[in-house]
Amino acid sequence: MLKGYPLRDYTWKDWILMILTSGLALQFIIAFLAAMMVDVDPNNTEALMAQMARISINAAVYGTLLSLPLSLWVIYSRKIPIFNRKKLSKSEWFIVPGLTKKDWSFLAKYIPISFIIYTSGNVIMTLIFGETEAVNQEAIESMFGFIPVWVLFLMIVIVAPIAEEVLFRGIMLFPGKQLDTTWVRVIISAILFGLIHSPTNIPALYSYVGMGVIFSYASKKTQSVEAAIVYHFLNNLLAFSAILSL
Repeated sequence: MLKGYPLRDYTWKDWILMILTSGLALQFIIAFLAAMMVDVDPNNTEALMAQMARISINAAVYGTLLSLPLSLWVIYSRKIPIFNRKKLSKSEWFIVPGLTKKDWSFLAKYIPISFIIYTSGNVIMTLIFGETEAVNQEAIESMFGFIPVWVLFLMIVIVAPIAEEVLFRGIMLFPGKQLDTTWVRVIISAILFGLIHSPTNIPALYSYVGMGVIFSYASKKTQSVEAAIVYHFLNNLLAFSAILSL
């Protein structure tokens, strides 16, 4: 799989299977099935709400964890050209299959510069709209009281960057047969990435859509999903460390 598959157009089966094995779809499925089995007195509102909250947290965790192996299985079984799209040989890629030394040189400059610009935008949003926290961020922080830290690390830092980038950059950004992508796809991918994180205010929308833009451009510039995965991994590692320190 990491050697890459021949470039081809994505079929409707590719799209359906990738969406069905995405973290969001699996979270919904798990939450729905768990909710159907809830055995709580419907008149006991407090107990019912507590049970629904636990179901929501577990669905988010296990849906995300399941999404990676299932998505990778779909990519492998259908030979979808997402990884190593440039078909780099072992002597051509560096550290990670799909990325050359030139790609790493670009990322070494792009990641800190774009992150500073992105963070400055967050500061400006805070000055304009006041201190607000995204619902998605609040949900993640609430998990630390129920889920073991190592499970959250696996979910947030390892699984989520790969699973989300495979969907939003891997299949949504690249048109299949072509190595390059368009700015229209970059914007669409970024907007969908932002909306999927349930922003409830303008700062949250900026935060997630902006994140989608900088991840998408990393992939566009290097013609690889691996660049977005690396950036997403570093971003989530920083966020996880910040939450853990608090």
